[in-house]
Amino acid sequence: MTIRQVTSTDRKHEVREAIKARYIKKDYPDEFPYRCKCIVVFQNIDGVDVVLFALYVYEHGEDNPFPNKKTVYVSYLDSVHFLKPRKMRTFIYHEILISYLDYARAKGFEQAFIWACPPLKGDDYIFYAKPEDQKIPKEVRLRQWYLDMLDECQRRNVVGKVTNMYDQYLADNSLDFSCVPYFEGDYFPGEAENIIKTLNESGEKKSGGGGKKKAASKSKKSSSNKSPEANVYNGGKDIVMQKFCEAIEGMKHSFIVAFLNCKTAKPENLVVPKKIMEYRKANGIICDAVDNTKLEAEKSAAVIGGSTASGDDKAISGENKTDAEEKKSDGADEEVSEAAAAEKIKSSSEASGENGSSAVGTPSKGAGGSDKNPESGPSCPPTEEKLPLSKKRNVDGKAVAVPSETTSSSSENKLDRNGKPLRILDDDTEEIDCEFFNSRQCFLDLCRGNHYQFDELRRAKHTSMMVLWHLQNREAPKFVQQCFACAREISSGYRHHCNVCPDLDLCTDCFRDPSANRGSCNHKLEAIRVDNQGASSGLTEEQRKERQRNIQLHITLIEHASRCTSATCKSSNCQKMKSYLKHGLVCTVKASGGCKLCKRIWTLLRIHAQQCKSNSCPIPQCIAIRKRIRQLQQKQQAMDDRRRQEMNRHYRMGVSGN
Repeated sequence: MTIRQVTSTDRKHEVREAIKARYIKKDYPDEFPYRCKCIVVFQNIDGVDVVLFALYVYEHGEDNPFPNKKTVYVSYLDSVHFLKPRKMRTFIYHEILISYLDYARAKGFEQAFIWACPPLKGDDYIFYAKPEDQKIPKEVRLRQWYLDMLDECQRRNVVGKVTNMYDQYLADNSLDFSCVPYFEGDYFPGEAENIIKTLNESGEKKSGGGGKKKAASKSKKSSSNKSPEANVYNGGKDIVMQKFCEAIEGMKHSFIVAFLNCKTAKPENLVVPKKIMEYRKANGIICDAVDNTKLEAEKSAAVIGGSTASGDDKAISGENKTDAEEKKSDGADEEVSEAAAAEKIKSSSEASGENGSSAVGTPSKGAGGSDKNPESGPSCPPTEEKLPLSKKRNVDGKAVAVPSETTSSSSENKLDRNGKPLRILDDDTEEIDCEFFNSRQCFLDLCRGNHYQFDELRRAKHTSMMVLWHLQNREAPKFVQQCFACAREISSGYRHHCNVCPDLDLCTDCFRDPSANRGSCNHKLEAIRVDNQGASSGLTEEQRKERQRNIQLHITLIEHASRCTSATCKSSNCQKMKSYLKHGLVCTVKASGGCKLCKRIWTLLRIHAQQCKSNSCPIPQCIAIRKRIRQLQQKQQAMDDRRRQEMNRHYRMGVSGN
């Protein structure tokens, strides 16, 4: 098995206009920055590494505005059933998710959000054309699949309380929608936009109603129309939250919220069920806490409950308790949870070449190594000589002790399967930019355009080999033209293109053959060089940093040259960059045709456009590239809206049937 992170890029999710306008007095942000990561799993089948599983996650760090601060969102997850043995699929995929949540916990993230929504029939999440005999799980089964994974997370002390969006946010009368986390592709932004538009339209119809009415009734009606809006700001119940409560009450369990056991976790968010506590005690996950840890836990319990509480009988709450007693029991639960944190490292998975580089080994290796993050809980971490045995799980899911020497080696000494040094990337500081893996829609478009399918194992092997080729040759064309006459792919040399007839290209052999089939085309063909050389690989650390610095310098130069109107500019490279930009406007070959200069300029323009927010940017093609990015986002949003509408329809049909 090989687990590889293929992308890690910074993005910004813009807030929809209706939501922004409604909560403008709440200082609601215009956008939420996040880091998008894609994790892909390969298995070597018959000597070929086959893509079997892909996971997209969005990380909202500490620099995010409220309410997205320190949250992670499991956006999309997809797989094909070619893993061998097939019965291990759930175990391995659960291990990957558990390891990721453990990594997120160690990084300081406090909450994880999951929308358990299966794809609609005919829709593909990540993999294009999956096997016909692969069943799509129903909503109930998919939700239980996630809950089983989180149940194991609770046993390992990775996750504390598990709840849902309805109980955590919507049912609280003191909160409005500005307190609900806002994620790209989630159910709530789209549904909130529809609710607000409906409220605005109904308010306009009421205020613009015809007929003669008395002034008193008009004023009374207008005041009643304004009251829901006023409630947003004067502490009353937000009508948007009321509509949400009515809409999702029957399907609330599909919107899962998990509190991660990080250093800053609140005691009340680490309370777990009785059976989980018994499992932790039985398996030695909870140890006898040192006196300092007990004192800290008692202090936190006193702050929450007003007094200290101790004893195992208070860790498990009874049914008939007063509010004060419940608060005391929460403090006792936290005492046990903090004590468990001291032994958290016992149940954490192994470090698996953290983030970025291919990690080869057992599937139970974690995404965040315990050796790199020794402060795995609120209590004092164990010293290096007291490191316990790390635990793996065998085929039956039972814990197997492994000597810690195998996991405590430094990353500098790690080697890949070929004996070469394994380079570890810090994906929180370095960007892993892969154009066709940056979003699931880009990967789907790549697979659809090139007929990269997963419906059979032999096709999945071919698709996987092409995906790996594109990863190693990122500057190579993503779509290869075929010869109109012989149907062969034109991957080298020249292709002879007709500028009049659509999609007509000939290879060199068929162009020279007068008897080759050209259809009805009798136009002059243009010879375009096909460049099949990809990006250079095997760069050293210094070379990578120097390359990144050069990219930023060139982007700065492009921004200067686009705005500069002086014929005698002091910058020595200004005129040269202006000539390059002019070449991009008049070139007939273009980047898609293989022009190297156009490719380089286009890459720089794309990087600039992803960050630019100006409505009148003078840089060539900036607005056009941003328009293309918005089109991809709209395609993604359309699919998310279909999922949301289908979920609402399914729920309403069930309610009406009952």
